Formats: sequence, C-alpha cells, structure tokens
Amino acid sequence: MKITTNLLSAILVFCCLASASAQRFGVKAGLNLATVTGGEEDVSMLPTFMIGGVAEFDFTDNVGLGVGLQVHGKGFDDEDFKVNPIYLQVPVQVQYRNNGFFAGVGPYVGFGIAGKIKNGDNSQNIEFGNDEDSNLAPLDFGAGVELGYEFGAFRATASYNLGLSNIIPSDVAGDESVKNNVVGISLAYLFGGE
Repeated sequence: MKITTNLLSAILVFCCLASASAQRFGVKAGLNLATVTGGEEDVSMLPTFMIGGVAEFDFTDNVGLGVGLQVHGKGFDDEDFKVNPIYLQVPVQVQYRNNGFFAGVGPYVGFGIAGKIKNGDNSQNIEFGNDEDSNLAPLDFGAGVELGYEFGAFRATASYNLGLSNIIPSDVAGDESVKNNVVGISLAYLFGGE
C-alpha cells in the first residue's frame, strides 16, 4: 500500500509541476497487453494496466514534445507461471497533431518497482537487481510509437512499446536475452491548449 501511495503522490507532483510550464497536461490510463521476446517460445500476452500523467510542449502549431510519468504493468503468461513486473516509466515523444489526428514516437525508460511471479497457488514478489538473487533487471528501456485521435479534451490512442534492454539480471544472463514488448490502448484527458 505504501508503494501505491508513493506512486500516486509522484504522479500528482508531476502533474502539478507540468501544469506550470506545459501547453497541455493531463492524466492517462489504459490496457496493456504485455509479452516478451527471446527466452520461452510459448508465452501468451498478459493483460495488465497503465496509468499516469502526461505533459506536452509545443514547438509549432502541429509539432511538439511529450513527456510522461506512468506506471506500466508488463510481463508474460505461460502454461507454468505468470510474471507481472510493474515499472515506473518515463516516455519522451516527438508528437504530431493535426485535425484531431495524433502521432507520437520516441524512447522510454522504465524502473522496476514491484510485481509478482505466480506458479499455480504459489506467489512471490519480484526482486529487481543485477545479482544472482534477483528475478529481473531493474532497468527497462526501449522505443515506442503511439497513434490516435483527439475529440475535445480526450485522446484515444493505440501504442506499441518495443523493449531494447535485456530484463534478465546481468550476473545470470550469459548469452540469453529477454525483452519486454507491450501493445496498449489508452484514453487521456488533457487540460490546456486546444
């Protein structure tokens, strides 16, 4: 519960700071369909969530920069166990807006903060680190693309985040590499701007 309170406080502070200098700021939530590449061959998408804040700064009438502070669920599901890490993620996007159409592309970095590994009725907390006692590496980074449409203060989007970092702890990874991949749909409510 303390982690949830701290995360909500961080998102609230981000929104307050962003509102002081951004042309638009807001809140965003949605569904993530997460999986991994590499490692296990038979993994299924894991339905999870994303929630957080966004701030946008215009360069021109149509082009700008978007940043966020968001909580993303990631992971995968297979026949034996389910891995559901949660990351505090900071996306940075170059954005294009025109007649309701929206597009954004750019990098993200995520910091592992919580999560569970479930095997049947057994469950354990995920330990983030790079040593032999860790389940997952603490850092996740990659590139994302987002497309959508704006109607009034709302923006509905579909996105894809391609993980570029190995999420296996470096002390045990060897030649093995596993990377997060997430397909998402979300709805944002934006304050300010047009």
